[in-house]
Amino acid sequence: MGFWGVVDDVIANADILVVVGDARMTELSRNSEIERKVKKHGKELVLAFTKKDLTSPLRLERARKEYPDAFFVSGTKNEGIAELRRHLQILAKRLKIEEPHIGVVGYPNIGKSALLNALARRARTLVADKPGTTRGVQWVNAGNLRILDTPGVIPYEDGSSKLVLLGSKHPDKIAEPDKIAYQIVTMAKQSPESLKECYGIETVTLKDEQELVEEIGRKRGFLKRGGEVDEKKTCIQIIRDWQKGKLRL
Repeated sequence: MGFWGVVDDVIANADILVVVGDARMTELSRNSEIERKVKKHGKELVLAFTKKDLTSPLRLERARKEYPDAFFVSGTKNEGIAELRRHLQILAKRLKIEEPHIGVVGYPNIGKSALLNALARRARTLVADKPGTTRGVQWVNAGNLRILDTPGVIPYEDGSSKLVLLGSKHPDKIAEPDKIAYQIVTMAKQSPESLKECYGIETVTLKDEQELVEEIGRKRGFLKRGGEVDEKKTCIQIIRDWQKGKLRL
C-alpha cells in the first residue's frame, strides 16, 4: 500500500486526527490534502504546530493569534505536550470513546514521531533528521490513547521549494539550492539575532541576501581557489542548518 493509501486507511479508522505543521511556517506547512480528507470523513481534526522551540517569541505570538485553536508544541523539548494530551482526552470523553484511536499525520520530517514519543512519554518510534524515516503505521499506547504514526505524505501539487523548506526533501537533491537559501536568509533577516547566533554575523539588516550568503560562506570557510566563496556549497549548508533547526526564526 502506498503512502496515501496508508493515510487514507488511518483517517478512516481513527477517531481523532492530529494534523502536524511547523510553527516557523504555519500556513506553508499545513497539509491541505490531508485536511480535505479528514473533513470528508467527518472526523475530528486537531492542528498541532511543532518546533515552537525554534520560533522567536514574536513570531510565535503572531502564530497563536492566527491559529487560536491550534496547539504549539515541541516534541524534543516536551513543551505544550501536556496541554495537547489533555485536549485529546477531553475530546475523546466528549465523543464518548473510552480508548480513542488518534491518527498523527503530516509532511515528512515535520516532527510527527517526536510529537508521538512525547505524547507517549517514551521513545517508541524512530526519530531522525532523514525524511521518510517512518515507513509504515506505528502504534503507540499513551494512557488511554492509542496513537497511530503514519509516513509523511506530500500533497500532489506541492513543489520542490516548499518541500525543501519543510525539511521533506534533501538540499543536495535540488537543482538550484541558491533560490531556497535566499528564501531562508530573507526570512531569517526578520530575526537578526538568529543569524548572529548561527553564523556570528553582525549588522545583518544592512546586507542584501547575496551579501549575507557570501559572508556566511566566508565564516564557514567555504572558499574556492583565489578566495572566492563557493556559493552552492554555502547555500546547501544554509538549507541544512535550517532543516536541522540550527538556524532559527
